[in-house]
Amino acid sequence: MSRRRARLRRAPRELARRFATPAVVGPIVVFVVVVSLWQLGIFHGIFNLKTFTVPYPAGIVAGIEEHAPRLIRALAESLPAAFVGYVAGIATGFSIASVLMLTAPALATRIMSVLASVNALPIAALAPLLALWVGAGFHLKALVVIIMTTPTVVVYTMRGFTSVDPTTLELLDSYEASPRTVFRTVRVPTALPFLLTAMKSCVVLALIGVIVTEVVTGFSGIGFVIVASLSAFQTVQGWLALLTVAAVGITWYLSIEGLERLAVPWDSATRRGES
Repeated sequence: MSRRRARLRRAPRELARRFATPAVVGPIVVFVVVVSLWQLGIFHGIFNLKTFTVPYPAGIVAGIEEHAPRLIRALAESLPAAFVGYVAGIATGFSIASVLMLTAPALATRIMSVLASVNALPIAALAPLLALWVGAGFHLKALVVIIMTTPTVVVYTMRGFTSVDPTTLELLDSYEASPRTVFRTVRVPTALPFLLTAMKSCVVLALIGVIVTEVVTGFSGIGFVIVASLSAFQTVQGWLALLTVAAVGITWYLSIEGLERLAVPWDSATRRGES
């Protein structure tokens, strides 16, 4: 009992010590300073901003109760498509990389360069073209997210597959291990940290894909709310929509980072030690 009590007493101090790091405290301090200067009107004075275009933080917070219902409905329109496209894009990218590694590893570098160029496609032009075939709505948004996330997953996963220690490959070759055995036992575990990094990068791509598609072709969703609010000078609602998207993106990203620490604790620990 005494040891348990001692651990319980040390728990708050250990938790505080873990969070009292520059990586955690720094962004919080910057956020507080920026919001304080914003609320005091420093930015408005320096850049000659008007409150009907850039409202004060207090005004944005005051509009939460009024605009929250519409923002929640818009988010319910956007998030399912973003999540489905995100999961499908990760599965598609990992499958393509696996097939390339197992069947034609020599062609991987050529194909990866082609896939990487897909990210250069302008979404604002791509979405209307795809809408001609699949129509506007959920399927269009999910398809755009799949197209945006798949190349990133392929590139990162292939990099992981090819990052295996040559000594390990030589050892498995001496045991006459089949390519599938090498792939299953060595390449996939090695590629897992790379895949999780790709998953974190694709969070931003998924949200951008859905929002831009809604701006270009939609009449609902959080992207449409942002454009409609700002064009009608309902800036409080527009800023709340932007902050809502930011909060969703941060939460989503941190969730993947938590998954990374559970799935590959050795890799995350190594990165923390290097930083």
